[in-house]
Amino acid sequence: MNLQDKPSHLLHKINRVHDIAVELDPEEVWRCLGPSGGARESLHADVLKATDFAANASQPRGISRVLNVESAKRGKVHFESGYIAEGKQLPHLFEGAEGAVFMITTAGAGVETEVASMMERGDHIEGVVLDAGGSAVAINAAEQMQAQIMWEVEQAGYKVGPPITPGTEPWDLEGQLTMFDVLVADEIDVTLLDSRLMYPQKTQSRIIPFGRELRLVNDPDEAPCRTCRARRCPMRIEEYQGVPGE
Repeated sequence: MNLQDKPSHLLHKINRVHDIAVELDPEEVWRCLGPSGGARESLHADVLKATDFAANASQPRGISRVLNVESAKRGKVHFESGYIAEGKQLPHLFEGAEGAVFMITTAGAGVETEVASMMERGDHIEGVVLDAGGSAVAINAAEQMQAQIMWEVEQAGYKVGPPITPGTEPWDLEGQLTMFDVLVADEIDVTLLDSRLMYPQKTQSRIIPFGRELRLVNDPDEAPCRTCRARRCPMRIEEYQGVPGE
């Protein structure tokens, strides 16, 4: 592959900062609160208030970086510049990958600062609802940023894989160390705590594999398991149905 054909030269620059506008819907807050049952009517006003406050108090931002994949085997994915992601299932998810996008998205600290004040005042119900509002902003911002990045990658001629998040079965929480080695998260005022959790809490991190011959492709309408031959994979949720064209 010629230098100009490498993924990191086809896509965006190192440590690209994203400013994200979020228009929050109350239903997004309800989803973060969980099943409401009979409480939906009694919490209606609180949810509307939290939706408005969270949307205005948050400062959603993100940072991303593209790295070429050098190899993926034996529980490790090696990237250019010496970065390594370790996880038993990662090489499987990176089969055929040429590169990956690392991304961190945050809602900022505005909501959780206000939630802490509410809890100190004893306004626990309002605090819980507003906390859900902050989570909704973080999810909304991360999904927007992810969708934009995936579109850019696809426009450059690549297939994109399912996003992988530190703290899940394929990649445990120690993966946050790799995320923060790759990305200068200080640029969006995000720090990694000793617990491997992030501050502000309303922050999400993920990595997206991509490649022209990527085996497991992200498709919201179809589980990648259908075209994956790893029959004993612990993440399998559907039976193998073969690869189109075989």
